[in-house]
Amino acid sequence: MAQKHLAGFGLALLLGACASTPTPHPAKPSAPIIARPEAAAPLLREVRFSDLPDWQRTDLSPTLAALRRQCANWANLTPDRPLGGAYGGTVGMWLPACAAAQSVAPGGERAFFESYFTPAAVNIAGGEARLTAYYEPVITASRTPAPGLTEPLLLKPTDMVTVDLAGFALAYDDSTLRGAPRALTGQLQGNKVVPYPKREAIIPYQGQIIGYANPADVYNLQVQGSGRLGFLDGQQVRAAYAAQNGYKWRSALIALRDTGQVSGATWANMRSYFDANPGAAKSVLNYDPSYIFFAEEPITDPSAGPRGAASVPLTPMGSMAVDPSYHPYGALIYVDGVYDGAAFDRLVVAQDTGGAIKRGPLRGDFFAGTGPEAGRWAERMNSPVKMWTLIPKGAPIAMLDGAARG
Repeated sequence: MAQKHLAGFGLALLLGACASTPTPHPAKPSAPIIARPEAAAPLLREVRFSDLPDWQRTDLSPTLAALRRQCANWANLTPDRPLGGAYGGTVGMWLPACAAAQSVAPGGERAFFESYFTPAAVNIAGGEARLTAYYEPVITASRTPAPGLTEPLLLKPTDMVTVDLAGFALAYDDSTLRGAPRALTGQLQGNKVVPYPKREAIIPYQGQIIGYANPADVYNLQVQGSGRLGFLDGQQVRAAYAAQNGYKWRSALIALRDTGQVSGATWANMRSYFDANPGAAKSVLNYDPSYIFFAEEPITDPSAGPRGAASVPLTPMGSMAVDPSYHPYGALIYVDGVYDGAAFDRLVVAQDTGGAIKRGPLRGDFFAGTGPEAGRWAERMNSPVKMWTLIPKGAPIAMLDGAARG
């Protein structure tokens, strides 16, 4: 996750996948072709569908499912609502395609996308051109401590507050604040806001603990941003991303490998090490000052993933985390990469982000799905990537030539 959004991944972990799924929030208003002030608007160059590698063979059914979920979210917004990013336009520009998407029969996905969208190459230098993947773990948990299940999963603290610096920048017309992070996470102490404690200083309080799990599993859950908890009594719930303490993520798994305690940066190696050295888990995890808190949610649709930053349930093989400063949530993005030595070409919907994903318009983190098989798939995804986006037909031509005309 999310955000997002640092997957259960060997080499992909080294480069950083979806660190955490951020708290869902509405897209900030913006004109259709205006990017964030500190970055140039990406040039979207119109191309043909035949220019997209392997377009005629790629499976588009997960993409259509993800788009339908996105459209259900947009149905709650007014047509003039800006979608943000550098080329999102307004909700109304996407409504004709949303209406048609509901009646597309299996096998008709390609004709639908070609009828309602225009492809455009994402042409901009800078940033990181990299495609990784993340997934939703399913871990064993207990409501009370049990052998091997000793690390708590915590609800969002009641003393945690968020300072909206973007709001203060606007209110004070302060250019210095505009260059700061959009929001800060802090702790309320009397009438003061101070930085929230690092991982090592967080002390659970009564009523905050969802349950307990293996320390390696809890850390994996925090890195992925969310996951499913299978309790010993047979109940299964989702631990959804709720908040983060504000510190920059540092991989405890990488630290464990670099100190020679394990031979490779894998979750299996971390778990084996903790099983053999239970007293070492705290000190290893405390290398990472970042800490993710969760919300316990029922699983109403087992086929859907957790909600991403776009407030939409993620679709396995159909959703991706992106840098929302460039790509609006809901954008249709075609990726061209490599997986296990073969070409990997897929159309996905931008529905999530993460701290390690906010690195430019060509950085993506693919949502692989739920469970161990998805985790093994995600672990092997780490590829250079090229990207295209699909613009709704009838959109202003400036959206296809933003940097030149804007």
